[in-house]
Amino acid sequence: MINFLYKFGLVSIFSFIFSNLLFYFFEKIFHPSFASFITIVIIFNINSLLLFKTKLFKKNKKNYFKLLIISISFRIFEYLLFNFLFLFILLNLKSNYIFMISLFISYFIKTIFYYKTSINDKNS
Repeated sequence: MINFLYKFGLVSIFSFIFSNLLFYFFEKIFHPSFASFITIVIIFNINSLLLFKTKLFKKNKKNYFKLLIISISFRIFEYLLFNFLFLFILLNLKSNYIFMISLFISYFIKTIFYYKTSINDKNS
């Protein structure tokens, strides 16, 4: 478990910092909602590669599709959460802070899912 949290933590910290930088730059060009979408798509591709490189999951077709479905689901969740918070709840807060809040919430839920998935992968 410690090994998983260490490797997943490094990937998550990297993606968190990089996604906030990307969002900051894209927000200057596009609407915050579209900027979050572009950022989430880019980070999804990078995270997929890094999760297999860190050997948290065995590299096979079944795990790739499982990871793909989980990742896409969480990216959609992050996008919808950002838009919900940005458009309806946290109207007076800067969009950068709302993006960070949505990533924090998603990170905690995602850690549990990925950990359970990696344990099931090692047991099978």
